[in-house]
This record gives sequence, C-alpha cells and structure tokens, in this order.
Amino acid sequence: MGTNITQKLKSLRDLEIYFNSQRRCLDYLAWKRWEGSPQCPYCSGNKIYKKCDGRYVCAGCGNTFSILVGTVFQNTKLPLLTWFKAIFLVCNSRQGISSCQLSFILGVTQKTAWFILQKIRLLLRDSNDDFFDHVQGIIEVKMGKKGNPFKVRIPDSKHKIHPEVVKRVMNYSRVLKDDLICLQSLVESERPELKIEDPYPLFTRVHRPLRHVIVDSFWIQLKRMIAGIYHFVSASHFHRYVYEALFRRRHFRESNGNRFSNVFDNMEQVLPYSLISPHTL
Repeated sequence: MGTNITQKLKSLRDLEIYFNSQRRCLDYLAWKRWEGSPQCPYCSGNKIYKKCDGRYVCAGCGNTFSILVGTVFQNTKLPLLTWFKAIFLVCNSRQGISSCQLSFILGVTQKTAWFILQKIRLLLRDSNDDFFDHVQGIIEVKMGKKGNPFKVRIPDSKHKIHPEVVKRVMNYSRVLKDDLICLQSLVESERPELKIEDPYPLFTRVHRPLRHVIVDSFWIQLKRMIAGIYHFVSASHFHRYVYEALFRRRHFRESNGNRFSNVFDNMEQVLPYSLISPHTL
C-alpha cells in the first residue's frame, strides 16, 4: 500500500481522489503506524481484535481504542483528509504556506490553520534536531541585529561579549571570531582553553570551506521563507520554522508522495494545545 500510494500522489488533486473517505485515511494511518501488526497504545500488547466499526480491542487490558489514540491526530474534530491536505501542502511547497492561505484552501479559520501548521512542523522534526544552551566544537560568533531571531545578539564590546561566550561555549572549542577583534582577549583572560581564530584568511574569503557554504545557504533559504511567506516569527516558535526548513532541505530530491509519506513517521506523539499555544515559551 505504501509504495503504490507514494507513486500516485503527484498533486493535491491526486490526494483528494485517493483518500476519498475517512475509512481510507484511517487504513493508511494504520499501515504507517503498525504495518499490519496492531499494538495497544495503553499496555503495548500485541493481541488485538478489530471491531466492525473500525476500532480495536486489546485482549490484555481490555481497552477499546482507535488508530488516532496516541498520535498527533488524537481528539481532532477535523476530517483526516483536511489534515492530509495540510501536510501535503506544507511538505511540498517551495517556501512554505501561511496560515491565512491554508485556511482559505482548507475552509477553516485562520486560528485553526495556525494550530495545524504548528503541529505539522513538529512532525517534520528529525530526531537529531535540537537547540542547545551550551555548544561545543567549531563555533562561529557573529554580530546579530536587535530583535533578529536568527542569532543571539552579542554587542561588539569585550565587556558584553565575554559573558555570552563564557555562558554558551563549552571548553576546548574553536571559536571563529569573524572580525570581532575583542574576542582575542578571551585567550589571555577568561577562557584560555578556547582557541580563537579567524575563520578564513584575509583577502581569500571566497575560498570558503564547504561546511560554511552549506550552512550559509540554508540560513539564506530560511530567511527568504520567513520574509516572503510568514513575515514575522516570534522567538518562542522560531525553532519549529527551523524544523520545517530542515525537512525541506533534507528531502528536496524526493517525490511529492515520498515527502508526504515521510511526515507520518513521527506521528506517534500527542501534541495538546497547551504545548504549542502562542503563550508557550
């Protein structure tokens, strides 16, 4: 079922034709989650019976449940086709899709569309994607503008930049100063275990390492996505937009159907409103 469906889904119209009923959507979720071997979300038992109404009964604990229990779709009041269309649009759009545009396409309110988008972005997260308060390795320090969520703002003053580096960079790391001369005093005073160096020799910065080219190109794409589609991103929700951009970067060579299918690999997580509400930090 999975291979056939990924080959058929080339457009949003193909998605609507294939998932023409709620039952077909539930069957697809069951295949993606269990692959023919149902498991109880309460006791992890494998002796499961399917009822005539499509729900399941666990012989171990006796609980009755549906395929939606224990997933991101738990307690949803929207048809699964609405969720599927939103996922297809998010993962296959070139620069993303705004909540206003998504609400127009799906026929829901803007607030509902925003809530759907935030849930989908958490599904796009890879297991290795995370934000750390302390970093180690090769660190490049740049000056960020006030209010810029892409960088931690570190003013060009040794009295202000030193505490930030001391607080966030772990010992025995290489700090690329990026023309911040005031970082040199760290070697002699507060952090002698750090290696402060220029990222590229002067007048030869066009010959940049491939690592810097890839990172800089990703940040350019992320900035264009936010500036062109979303216009404003708060610091409390910024990490979810990074997950979306990383997913698009990792799977840009795949087909529309494969990208759609990959999103459901992380669906076994319950995301209540309190977790992604606008007031969540």
